[in-house]
Amino acid sequence: MDEYAPRRADLRSAATLRTQGVHRPERSAELVRVRRGLYVAEDAWPGTEREARHFVRMQAVAAATSDPVFSHESAALLWGIPIVGRLGGVHLMAGAKIGRRTRGDVVWHNHRLGDRDIVEIDGFAATSLERTAFDLAASRSPQTGVSAVDAVLRARLVSALGTQVAGLAKDELIEAFRARPRARGIRGALMCAAFADARSGSAGESVSRWHLHRLGFPAPELQVPFARLDGGVDVVDFDWPEYERFGEFDGFGKYVREPLTGGRTIEQVVWAEKQREDRVRRHRPRGSRWEWADVMDPRRLERLLLADGLPKVR
Repeated sequence: MDEYAPRRADLRSAATLRTQGVHRPERSAELVRVRRGLYVAEDAWPGTEREARHFVRMQAVAAATSDPVFSHESAALLWGIPIVGRLGGVHLMAGAKIGRRTRGDVVWHNHRLGDRDIVEIDGFAATSLERTAFDLAASRSPQTGVSAVDAVLRARLVSALGTQVAGLAKDELIEAFRARPRARGIRGALMCAAFADARSGSAGESVSRWHLHRLGFPAPELQVPFARLDGGVDVVDFDWPEYERFGEFDGFGKYVREPLTGGRTIEQVVWAEKQREDRVRRHRPRGSRWEWADVMDPRRLERLLLADGLPKVR
């Protein structure tokens, strides 16, 4: 995937384009139709990154909607919460507004909102961090909910436009969830909150941990450091000291995305990772590696770990 770099879109209406001499914008190869009557320049449209495309659509919806309040997946994108699984239409809270029904590219939610449930982030009105985490955990799959809550518990998040946001304490989040005892999906939300762990370093690690639990494998320690001979440390995603083995989730971006590669070539990144694994194996002789394709197919992950010798405990 391309680097996730949402930005404010230069949206142009069909009426504006007509004043500029573009009378049929839908037929222009230099324009992309974002939604009815709104366009962006083709070179400003994200080619493959779904989050960046969704952010452009959010801005188009905001331009055509009175006082929009983003929620669910759309609010998560604003907060910098990872979204595992489907990312569909733009989600908005309708509150008590009558006649707001899901249609086209907008998903309306007519949920009750408290005074603290709506905040501003990067110039957009959205559900609060804790409310967004609740809505995802209550309405989506456990892996989506766990990865979202894990992210919210970290010391800080980075919003879509780069604002640093302080995370929440686990007991604080659980209490906020418990304050909605009659809300739809409350049991699933509380399960995600109880299982969540701020030490999880990425969405892939969060989903991996959920599947490890569900499949009956032993619970791992997370983000465990091992001392190096040169005085530094190597940190592994998962550690099972009683079985003398470690585990690593490998996302593709680790090898190709500039913020993660530090300007190194793929060959240099792979060689450095090989050296790192050699050092880790001085502490843990056996290890397993898996990727998104394994995480999204739990039985495939199960077969991989069993073949590598990690036993089930239940």
